Amino acid sequence: MRFHGLGLVCVAALSCSGGVSFAASSAKTVDLTAILAVQIAKAKRSGVRVLIPSRIDAGLPASHLYASGGANAAGYDIQLAAVRDCRDSSACFVAEFWGGAGRLDLDGRVALSKGITGRYRASSCGASCAPATIEWLEFGSRYTIQCIASKGRLVALAGSAIGAGPR
Repeated sequence: MRFHGLGLVCVAALSCSGGVSFAASSAKTVDLTAILAVQIAKAKRSGVRVLIPSRIDAGLPASHLYASGGANAAGYDIQLAAVRDCRDSSACFVAEFWGGAGRLDLDGRVALSKGITGRYRASSCGASCAPATIEWLEFGSRYTIQCIASKGRLVALAGSAIGAGPR
């Protein structure tokens, strides 16, 4: 879900992390490569190397998560949601992963694995919430992950994607 002024409902159960359980007892760490297998295969057609974290703690079991997306004109865009056919609705958004051309847009610098410097923007809430975003440059492309998460959790997700390498 690219945040363009539209709100995102803040739902603690849909927080995500780099595979490390957070405080909610209902948290479920799931294998993203399994859930996103079809979307990863589609994304590979974009010609952009696909970088996806290995696992995510989405607060829901894998059977309650739905994937969509794949290659697009700019690279790839893969979404993870809490309901089928979410279509980036703020009420069912869990996470989103992009790869493609572009430059880093965010201001906050953050150290990532393998000596990569990324950029970060925290979740922001008022009447509604925007997901946290982390982005970095690698393999000549810009990679972006969004979800409602702390800085540490997003850094862990990016580290997982970087460490796993292209899918």
